[in-house]
Amino acid sequence: MKGSAKLVDPTAAEVDFLRSELDTGLTLSKIALDSTRRNKSSRNRDNARKAYDAVIRFLPKVSLTDEEALELKTKLEQLKAELSDLGEEV
Repeated sequence: MKGSAKLVDPTAAEVDFLRSELDTGLTLSKIALDSTRRNKSSRNRDNARKAYDAVIRFLPKVSLTDEEALELKTKLEQLKAELSDLGEEV
């Protein structure tokens, strides 16, 4: 039946994407900070940075509620601080 499929709210999907990127970036930065192996730390730092860069690129294009904006800003600042601790210039 045509027209019976529900479309996903693009804004909700975009917010979920940003949350996912931030959560992934924070997980990877923590692994990098806790790692004693240089190659593992570097790989995870690089991937955390990619997540940070993706959020920075897409965040201005997404309509957020005040609550969502605060949540994402808080996580973004945490990720930025952890990347700085890992030697990234952010």
